[in-house]
Amino acid sequence: MQELLIVDDFLLPYLQNYFKIKDIPFFMIGVVFAWTYVITAFLSVMAQSVGIRNGYHNRDPRPYRPMLRGALARTVAAHQVALENAPAFFAAVIIASANKVPLRYRTSFSIMYGVLRIIHTPLYVLDFDIARAIVHIMALSCTTWLFAFALLPGFEQNYSSLIDVVSILRSVSDDSTWTFD
Repeated sequence: MQELLIVDDFLLPYLQNYFKIKDIPFFMIGVVFAWTYVITAFLSVMAQSVGIRNGYHNRDPRPYRPMLRGALARTVAAHQVALENAPAFFAAVIIASANKVPLRYRTSFSIMYGVLRIIHTPLYVLDFDIARAIVHIMALSCTTWLFAFALLPGFEQNYSSLIDVVSILRSVSDDSTWTFD
């Protein structure tokens, strides 16, 4: 069975049309920055401004936030989560680049992180709590992997061994001789 790799088969070739491969992790910092500090900030402001007729006043906006309910409150919360997670991702990419983590890992994990953060916001606003939590954990794991590659000596060899074991287990589980019908 042919494995479909979204990052390698679709996103990476598209990004390579516009950027050098070594620049893609830093481009993703820009994407995450724009998403976090522009798009979700705009959505948060719009959600809070809906309350102008419900007691919101620009001179003292913070007391109004706890009064938000439903999708409006979740929009503000999604922005807060994005603000909390973006700096760790920025640091992970910079540290991974400074420590010469192989480019394929930096590129793959930074693209995955950016895509997952963009997916996270609508899942949060639309209240898909389990899917949102899974996507959030996946995005955090991308940051964790980047830090691990950068800061743990010999981590790449252990990672490669883990991937080999998983591949062997997958090949055994896909083998028709192991089915017990």
